[in-house]
Amino acid sequence: MEPLSRIRLVVLAAIMGVVSWGVSRTAVNSGASPMSVPWTVVAIAVALAGVAAWLGWTVRQYRRGKNPGLSGLRAARTAVFSQAAAYTGAIMTGAFGGYGLAIAVEWSHSPRREVAISAFIAAAGGLVLVVAALLAEHWCKDDSSDDNEGGKAPA
Repeated sequence: MEPLSRIRLVVLAAIMGVVSWGVSRTAVNSGASPMSVPWTVVAIAVALAGVAAWLGWTVRQYRRGKNPGLSGLRAARTAVFSQAAAYTGAIMTGAFGGYGLAIAVEWSHSPRREVAISAFIAAAGGLVLVVAALLAEHWCKDDSSDDNEGGKAPA
């Protein structure tokens, strides 16, 4: 399995941010009223980050010999889950960040400021998800692939 590319995550977040900003600005300029982001978005992102970190920790313990009951298939599934969570967090960070920037243009208007703040908090929740997923994926990484990059045959 190929490890996550951090550049790909940043590019994905940037693309989502630009698209979200453009759609939001167009909607607001045409008279639509922006809606605040529900707090459940942040709660779910943080809960998902906790699940990813917990699953990654169990794989880390397995690799250190402290959890022999864990199967290799579960470790592989944890790595795939971590990658999916990282992509989800990057999309959330970009989308809600772009939405918040589009609404923050009218910062002096109190209701719009509250909407922008809720969007920025949701973007921070997405960033927490990315960090936890990257950490969990790091814990699932197989160190033996690093040893073979020097061109030597495996023992």
